[in-house]
Amino acid sequence: MRTIIDVHAHLGKVIHGYPPLTVEKLLRFMDTHDIEWSVVLPLVHPEEEDYYYTTEQALEDCARHPDRLIPFANVDPRRSSNDGKYDFYPVLKEYADLGCKGCGEFLCNLPTNDPRMKGIYRACGRLGFPVVFDFRWRRMTGVLDPVGMPWLEECLKEFPETIFVGHGPSWWAEISADVTDDQKAGYPTGPVVPGGSIDRLLAQYPNLHADLSAGSGLNAFRRDLAYAREFVVRHSRKLMFGTDRFVREEDPEMIGVLRAMALPADVARAVFRGNAASLLKPDRPEGDQP
Repeated sequence: MRTIIDVHAHLGKVIHGYPPLTVEKLLRFMDTHDIEWSVVLPLVHPEEEDYYYTTEQALEDCARHPDRLIPFANVDPRRSSNDGKYDFYPVLKEYADLGCKGCGEFLCNLPTNDPRMKGIYRACGRLGFPVVFDFRWRRMTGVLDPVGMPWLEECLKEFPETIFVGHGPSWWAEISADVTDDQKAGYPTGPVVPGGSIDRLLAQYPNLHADLSAGSGLNAFRRDLAYAREFVVRHSRKLMFGTDRFVREEDPEMIGVLRAMALPADVARAVFRGNAASLLKPDRPEGDQP
C-alpha cells in the first residue's frame, strides 16, 4: 500500500543536456518508493532553468493521473505591470478552478518581502494556496532572505492567512543558530547549535511549514542526526516529506534517514503523509497510514 505524499516533485524538460522528466518515469519512481501522491511544481523563472515548465503543462500532465499527481500553479511576480499593487487573484483563481492546490516553487531572485511578491501572498491567502519557496543567498536565483530570515518573518506577520513553505539551501542552513553569511549560501557541516531561526519561526508562526526535500534538507539532518530527530518531533505538525527529484533522478535518501530515526508512529504519519494531506486535501480519500 502506498503511504507517502511527496510535496515537491518536478516534470518536463528543464535543463539542457538532460532527458525530460516524464510522467511515466515519475510514476515508476513513486511506485518504487511507496509514494501515493506527488505535487508537481511548475518552473517559470529563467534564473534557475534553461526551459520553462508552465502551470498549463502541469495541469495537462496531472490530468492524466488525477489519482496520483497534484498540480501547483506558478507565476512570475516581475510581470511588467506589477508595481506591487497588481492583483494576482484572478489568474490564480482560474488555476485553482482548474485543479491547482498551491503556488510555487519560487526561484525569481527577489527578496521575500519584495512588494511584487506580496501580491502573490495576498492572493494565495484568499485561495488557501500554500506558497513554496526555494530560499537562496548570494546567488542570482531563489528567493532571498539574509541570516535570521527577517524578511520572511515580516511576511509571516503581514499575511497570517497565507501558508508559507520553506525549502532550499538558505532555509536549511538556518537550522543552526551559528550560521554565518558565508555558510548560508551553501551546505554547512558540523553539529547544529540549537536555536536556529527556522526552529524559532516554525514554533512561533502557525502559517509557516517546511518541506524536507533535496540535498539541502538531507544535509541539514545528516550533519547532526540526534538534533534532527529532536527537530522533527518538535515540529512534527509543520514538516512535510518531499523529494525534489530532478534531472539526475536522485533516490529519495530522506526516506531512510527518517525511518532510521525510529520516530513515534504519529510523528512519522504526520511527516510522511498527514500534514500534506491536511494542507492539500487530495481529491481521493487517504489510504493506509505508514
